[in-house]
Amino acid sequence: MVNFTCPKCGAPLPVKPGTQMTVCSFCGTPSYIDRREAIFFYILPFSITEEAARGIFKRWTAGPACPKDMEALAEITSLKKEYFPVFRFRRTVGGKEQVVSKPARGTLLPGMHSIEIPPGGMDIFDSAAKAGGAEVLHPDITVDTYIAELEGEAIDQSLVYFPIYELRYRYAGVEYDLVIDGSSGRISVTSSPKRSSASYVAVMALAFVLGFLGVFLGFLITPIFFLLVIAGIFAGKILAHKVVKKSDGGKS
Repeated sequence: MVNFTCPKCGAPLPVKPGTQMTVCSFCGTPSYIDRREAIFFYILPFSITEEAARGIFKRWTAGPACPKDMEALAEITSLKKEYFPVFRFRRTVGGKEQVVSKPARGTLLPGMHSIEIPPGGMDIFDSAAKAGGAEVLHPDITVDTYIAELEGEAIDQSLVYFPIYELRYRYAGVEYDLVIDGSSGRISVTSSPKRSSASYVAVMALAFVLGFLGVFLGFLITPIFFLLVIAGIFAGKILAHKVVKKSDGGKS
């Protein structure tokens, strides 16, 4: 057995070698165990409801990056409310505090490698914490996996259960995955249907043709215009000369 100290109440925390998670027998606080210490579990509550998450998806399908008919035809096939485990490292780098987040669980879900944990708003994940019907996904990556690649000196490190909606939808016979951040509503995708570029190309081609015709007609019309102006000047000069000459003849 290896002895640690509970990060909440300070009670002795005997841990078997190789154990990654344990619960304090005095206060019931779960802790994540790395090779040096027991670290806190935190939980970031959902601020986005399931109904709001569906609305966020609906608005996204109506956006300019999606096909025009996607809002009407995209169908949600599954929506899972989950807490995804993330390591949160606070470090001192170049005299400034820096926060780095890394996934504590192997995943191919979009956005899980670039999670931004907002400052504040987290609760200690103890026996009193409520998951609110969300599935709690436990870590399967050790904290030591990331230590060597981190810059600066450690301030503290913790494991945060981050709220997400794992959504799968079908469009044009193909299924796609996306993740909605349960705290901010931000959408992360790896692949998604794209708006056809045919209309864009057609408009650009028409604009090019009209621009070319405009330039061509400009070169064609402008010389004629100048010729007419010059001809008018000469015609006016000749006519004026004849009028003046005729007028002079009448006086003599």
